Amino acid sequence: MTNLQQVRTRFTIIVGVLVTICLVLLGYLLWPGTRISSQRAQEETLQQQYHSLGREVAPLRGMDQKLIKTRADIKDLYRDRIPNRASQISQEVEKLTKETSVTAQSIHFIPAKPDKGDLPDVQVLEIDTTVVGEYANVARFINALEQSKMFFVINQVTLNGQEGGQVSLQIKFQTFLKGAGQNSGT
Repeated sequence: MTNLQQVRTRFTIIVGVLVTICLVLLGYLLWPGTRISSQRAQEETLQQQYHSLGREVAPLRGMDQKLIKTRADIKDLYRDRIPNRASQISQEVEKLTKETSVTAQSIHFIPAKPDKGDLPDVQVLEIDTTVVGEYANVARFINALEQSKMFFVINQVTLNGQEGGQVSLQIKFQTFLKGAGQNSGT
């Protein structure tokens, strides 16, 4: 083989390798997902997913501080709004009737049956009472009951008219008693 043939063979091999490399690069450029526009579209999609997931987890940020605050709020609720003795509940209802100038005809305390979702060491007391007075005073009684420092949950209200501008209100509501045994009253 002459020197020219060797150069020609080498040149053919180099051209073949370069053509192969060009074809591979051209295939890479034409392959779906490798274009700059598709990469930008993919990047925008990923950015949207990132922001969407960020909005989903935003309420979970600072959860440890929120849990600490919630525990403190629960302690405050137990301390300030849930009484230790049933007599405190009676006193509060009596105080509210006097402040609003209504008369309680009867007050019935009924311990509710414990439920598996009940708070520990807290008993639910259902209260059924009928109060009589002028309509405005009865409305103030309901308002005072809702705004009382003690925790009352009104379940049912039945208003009946009577003679002489007096109305009768039958009201059923719940309150809570802490430290009461869950087995009592069933």
